[in-house]
Amino acid sequence: MARKQTTVSRATKVAQQGAAQRGAAKSGAAKKGAPPRNGRLSGKSRMRLDPVTFEVLRHRVWSINDESALTLKRISGSPVASEVNDFNTSILTADGQAVIVGPYIVSHAVGQNIIVQNLIKDYGENPGIDEDDVFITNDPFIGALHQNDVTCAAPIFAEGKLLAWTCSTIHQIDVGGPVQGSQGSIGSESIFQEAPIMTPLKIIERGTLRKDVEREYLMRSRTQDLNALDLRAKIGAVNLTKRRLLELVARYGLDTIETCLQEIITYTATRLRERIRELPDGVWSHEVYLDYYDGISDKVYPCVCTMTKRRDKIIFDFTGTAKQAPAIINCAYSGLLSGLVVSMLVYLCYDIPWSPAGVMRCIEVISEPGTVFHATWPAGVSKATTSGSYSATTLTCACLAKMFAASPKYRKLLMAPWIASIPTQELFGTDSRGQPFGLTMLDPMAGGTGARSFKDGIDTGGFIRALSASIANVETYEFRAPILYLYRRQEPDTGGPGKFRGGVGVSMAYTVRGVDEIPTNVMHSMGYQHADACGIAGGYPATTNQFAVMRNSNVNELMSQGKLPQSFTELRGTLDLVPPMQRSYLKRGDVYRCITSGGGGYGDPLLREPELARRDVVHGLVSEEKARAVYGVILKPGHGEVDERATLRQRAAIKKQRAEVGRRP
Repeated sequence: MARKQTTVSRATKVAQQGAAQRGAAKSGAAKKGAPPRNGRLSGKSRMRLDPVTFEVLRHRVWSINDESALTLKRISGSPVASEVNDFNTSILTADGQAVIVGPYIVSHAVGQNIIVQNLIKDYGENPGIDEDDVFITNDPFIGALHQNDVTCAAPIFAEGKLLAWTCSTIHQIDVGGPVQGSQGSIGSESIFQEAPIMTPLKIIERGTLRKDVEREYLMRSRTQDLNALDLRAKIGAVNLTKRRLLELVARYGLDTIETCLQEIITYTATRLRERIRELPDGVWSHEVYLDYYDGISDKVYPCVCTMTKRRDKIIFDFTGTAKQAPAIINCAYSGLLSGLVVSMLVYLCYDIPWSPAGVMRCIEVISEPGTVFHATWPAGVSKATTSGSYSATTLTCACLAKMFAASPKYRKLLMAPWIASIPTQELFGTDSRGQPFGLTMLDPMAGGTGARSFKDGIDTGGFIRALSASIANVETYEFRAPILYLYRRQEPDTGGPGKFRGGVGVSMAYTVRGVDEIPTNVMHSMGYQHADACGIAGGYPATTNQFAVMRNSNVNELMSQGKLPQSFTELRGTLDLVPPMQRSYLKRGDVYRCITSGGGGYGDPLLREPELARRDVVHGLVSEEKARAVYGVILKPGHGEVDERATLRQRAAIKKQRAEVGRRP
C-alpha cells in the first residue's frame, strides 16, 4: 500500500507541476531525441510557422485525430463505441501535453496526457519507450477516469526522435471485479472491492503484440470478445495517427511538425487568455451533492467550487469538498482535472482549437487530497465518470454560467448546467439463444441541455462532456439482450422551468422477453435525491434522475390484447422504487423504467412568453399542470389557446404567494 501511495503522489505532481518534462530529459525516451527540459524548443525548432502553413497544418492535425477516432468507431464491435461514441482519441507532444482531443467523451482524452507524462517519467529508462511500442492501462491514479476506461498510448518517432504521442480510450462494458459491469459492490470499503487496476504495460513491443499481456488483460473480463475487438480498434486508431503524422513529417519536415504541435497549444492559450480578459473579474461559487447508498442508508457528500477570475486567469478552488467516500463515487485527481477542463472547452473554446494543454496554461486548480474530487489510495473510484468527475463538470459549468451572467458581452452565450449525471444500468445474463450477454445501457446519455439566455435548451440533446455522444438504436439492445422496449421518448417536465426552459430529458421502459429472468440488473445514478442541474438568473433546476421497476406486472397480458402500456399507471403490479445504487434482477413480467433529468432553466418562469408555454404543452414537453403551477399559464379547454385574462390572474397570484413566503420569519 505504501508503494502505491507513492505512485499516487507522483501522478499528482506530474499533473500539477509538469514534472514529466523534467524527468524526460533523463529518461531513455530523452536519449532518443525527446524535447529538452521544460519542453522548450531549440535550434531550428524555434522557428515560427507562417500563418498559412500553420492553419493548414493545424487543421490537418485536427482531421488526423478525427480520422483516428472514426477508425476506432468502425473497428469496434461494442455498441458503447460503435453507436454511443463512448470513446476518444488525442494527439500529444513528445513531453505529454495534449495538443488536440476529439469531440467525443472529452473527459477521456483530457486524462490521457497524465498517463503519457507518467510513462515518460517512470518508464523511460525501464522498460524503455521504443519505436512501435503501445502501452495499455486503466489505472485511475495515473490518468484513467475509472477502471472501465482502458487507454492505449503510443509514442511516435520520426527520424529516430520522439515527435509525439497518440492515445485512444474506450469505455469497456466489463473489466472484471466482483460485480458485473465493474462498478463495484454496494458497501465497498476500498478499491480492492472494485474492478482490478492494470498499471501501464507494453501490450505491443517494437511492433509485436504481446500475447501474454493481452491474455492477462482479457482473462478478467466477462465480455472478452468485445474487449478483444475494442483493443484492436484502439491499436488501429493509434497506428493510423502515427502513419498520418509521419506522412506530414515526410512532406513538411520534422522541425515544422514539431513546431506546429507546440504552436497549436500556444494559439489556444493566447486566444483563451484574450477571451478571459474580456470577462469581469470576480468570485463565483456553487455547491452540488453526491448520492451514495451503502446498502444500509443514503449518504450525501457536498462538493464545493469557488471560482476566481483575475485578468487573464481563472482559479478553481475545491477546498471544502467532502472527504472521500470508501469507494465507488470518488474520482482521482485526473477525474477532477478532466471534469473542469471539459467545462472550459465548451464554455470558452467554442471557436478556439480544443487543446487541453492550452487551457491548462490559463487556469489554476486547488484541491485537497483525500476528498471525493481528489481521492487517494486505496479509495474506490469505479463510478467516477457519472459521479465525482461528472459533478466537477456540473460545478464548474455553474460557476462559468454565473460569470457569463455578469458580463454584458457574454451574457448571450450563457448556458445553464446540462443533465447533471447519467443514470446508468448494466444487464448481464443468458439470452434466448443460450448465449451469455453483457450490456451497458446508455440511453440516458440523451439528457437535456441547459437553457440559454435567449433560447430554450435542446431537448434530449446529450450531455456536456461529449458533444458527439449518441444513443444506440432500440433494436441493437433488443438484439443483444432479451428485452422488449415499451417506449423511449422525451419526458415532459424534466427540463428546468424558466423564461427559457432547460431541455427535457429522456425516459425509457422495457420488459423481459424470451427468458424467465435477467439475473443481474445493476442501476447507479447521481442527482437522484436532489436536482444538481441548477437554474441560472432565476431559472429553476431540472428534475432528478429516477429508477423504478414494476414487479410481476400484467404487461404481457396487456400486450396479448394488443395494448402497449405507456406508463406505470396502466400496469398492475408491485412498485419497486430503486435507491441511487442497487444490484438487482429482472424477471418475466417486470417492467423497468428510467427517467433522466433535463437541463437547468434561465430566468424567472413567470417571464416566459405564454405562447411558448402553450407550445410546450401541445408538444408534450410540459404538462398542463406544470404550465399552470410554475409558468402561470392557463389554457382554454378544448382547443388549447392561451386564456390571457386567466393567465394574468394566475401569475399575479403566484407573485403574491412568493411575497408572502418571503415575509415569513
